Amino acid sequence: MTEINSVAHLLQDALDPEGLFLLVEMPDVIQLVCRANGETVHAGNVAGLFGGGGHAYAGAATIKVTTLDQAIDIIWRYLEEKVHPVTCVRDLMSYGVQTIDANKRVEDVIRQMRQVGHEGFPVVEDGGQVVGLITRRIADRAIDHKLGYMRVRDVMLEGNITLKPDDSVATLERVMVESGWGQIPVIDEYGKLLGIVTRTDLINYWAKRHPSAIEHKPIISQQQCEQVLGTTVADMIVRIAEHAQTTNYSLFLVGGVVRDLLLYRRNLDIDFVVEGDAIAFAESLQERYGGTIHSYRPFGTAKWLLDEEVVHRMGLKSDDLPHHIDFATARNEFYEHPTALPTVYRGSIKLDLQRRDFTINALAVQLSPTQAMWQIIDYYNGLQDLNRRLIRVLHSLSFVDDPTRMLRAYRFAFRLGFSIEPRTGKLIDTALPMLRRITGTRLKNELTLILKEEHPGPILRALQNRQILYHIHPQLRVSTDIDMQLTKARQIKPAWLTDTPPIEHLSWHIIFGNLNEDATPDICERLGFSGETARSLHQAALLVQNMDEILNPEKRPSEIVPH
Repeated sequence: MTEINSVAHLLQDALDPEGLFLLVEMPDVIQLVCRANGETVHAGNVAGLFGGGGHAYAGAATIKVTTLDQAIDIIWRYLEEKVHPVTCVRDLMSYGVQTIDANKRVEDVIRQMRQVGHEGFPVVEDGGQVVGLITRRIADRAIDHKLGYMRVRDVMLEGNITLKPDDSVATLERVMVESGWGQIPVIDEYGKLLGIVTRTDLINYWAKRHPSAIEHKPIISQQQCEQVLGTTVADMIVRIAEHAQTTNYSLFLVGGVVRDLLLYRRNLDIDFVVEGDAIAFAESLQERYGGTIHSYRPFGTAKWLLDEEVVHRMGLKSDDLPHHIDFATARNEFYEHPTALPTVYRGSIKLDLQRRDFTINALAVQLSPTQAMWQIIDYYNGLQDLNRRLIRVLHSLSFVDDPTRMLRAYRFAFRLGFSIEPRTGKLIDTALPMLRRITGTRLKNELTLILKEEHPGPILRALQNRQILYHIHPQLRVSTDIDMQLTKARQIKPAWLTDTPPIEHLSWHIIFGNLNEDATPDICERLGFSGETARSLHQAALLVQNMDEILNPEKRPSEIVPH
């Protein structure tokens, strides 16, 4: 057996196959030795067909009751049924790559490179031909040496080094080693630039090939989707996925619906990300199934309004569907300065998830292509934080980029029963002064979302304890019994009210009723309240401040004059 193992080892080194199965016929038995890469085929499982064993990369068996031809036939039938597709560059690459013009000066592109944050950028000439690669390190060194006036082509790593989507991982490894490039542009058969594959992509691939090195990451099954969202919604998602598969779009379910699926919470706020043109994909769905599309081309987003025609043409069993679903083109963003609204550009699913607020919201479920359907995409350990019940930001400047994330952190924490991860809490404390730079309307909108939660009182008190309310406005505070007040507002409907106002409208009046009336005009201005709403909120403060006089039985109504 030792000699057979040696032969198998030599053959594997010489041929470098995905799988090697060596059958040696002896007088009474057949010896089987298996070698495999562990990804395409599992060597131990093949040996197990004949009572042997092993692991993913090696296996062996002694076959006593089967002829050589029968053994070969059994192995072939098993491989045809069980072999996994070979991973290629298209499975690792990111789409929507940012490029640099070879004829621009280094000083003109360094800002773009720093804002986007990638390490390497393909350099192209007119027509999109790849002529080299420029890295942040090269550009920074050129600037440090006062060479910003030089053209990118004069400092770049020169060469038309590219890969095709169907190239193997082995080819990727060889090209990276031979070129020394950590980022390799990927082109199609016509030379058009499609995306980029990086060292990080390769390292992640290696990690996935060795399951013992990383924690197993589960998938979401269609059955789980049906259980949580209902059969009709799950069937709709499958129809959309099948359409993406037949039209060659990479499609992902993203955002809160993925988080809540894993927590077994029903959430019909359904969002999809498309690698490619989301508007074109949504319009193709409309053409096939009906409904109405509202699109916004600057951001590459589309809203698909669902109706009875969609239910009928999809063959769904009921109309228990959300009012609409949203599609967005995979994109990345950068901030021109702290607290600015983001500037967005087309990217990949990896970059799209990178711009999310918290790790638990940066999860996705891949729905297309077919072989990847229902796989969870988790680049930022969101699954781990779900299990640990933690709210964690993706990077240290997250609250500087968008301070409203502080309010969202507490909204999600209290809704889900999670805790703010300690480092995230420290980052909140550091970024508190940034709240003063945020427009009142954005802050008001975030606070209003909190008031729509089932139990907003504890969230508001947590914001107050963390000094978040103070940094929005020094006079903005909530009373110690705010929980009781907001709860009663939801339970009591005065007889004189013909229409119950929205709960958040009542809640704002309760909050202002606990404020000093002298501060209410300034707070209204800070939060973007104006007109009738601002006057009504000010009157709420006046009403509470004069409550003793109003309720004094010795006072007649004509004697009560608010001051």
